[in-house]
Amino acid sequence: MRFSTLVILSGCTLLVGCQTAARGTTDTVKIFVSPSSAKVTTSLGQTCTSPCSLKVKRRKKFTVTASKRGYAPQTVKVGIKLDKKSALKTAGSFIVPGGSALVAVDAITRANYDHYPNPVRIKLKRHRGS
Repeated sequence: MRFSTLVILSGCTLLVGCQTAARGTTDTVKIFVSPSSAKVTTSLGQTCTSPCSLKVKRRKKFTVTASKRGYAPQTVKVGIKLDKKSALKTAGSFIVPGGSALVAVDAITRANYDHYPNPVRIKLKRHRGS
């Protein structure tokens, strides 16, 4: 009897899941700049050449700056927002013994959050006289 209860509870845990395990603590943010091949830097210290993708901690808000010779640099703020579907799955964790600990981990890691805008789209404007 105890073994079958343990199996059922384990199955419930796997079905409900911890969003930190399911979604991870990072999010991939895609960045597109027109014109392409622009230098991209973030306030978190990451760099790439557009188009590109960067892995960012889900809990981090940041800015993306794109620059290219002959164009004025542009900066976009990237925020975080609650993913409602993921949050509902986390709410279901309360029915599992120890589920409140899973909810606490998700709250700390912001596993239920996504970055926005994602993808980041930046259109650079030519410098006057260029």
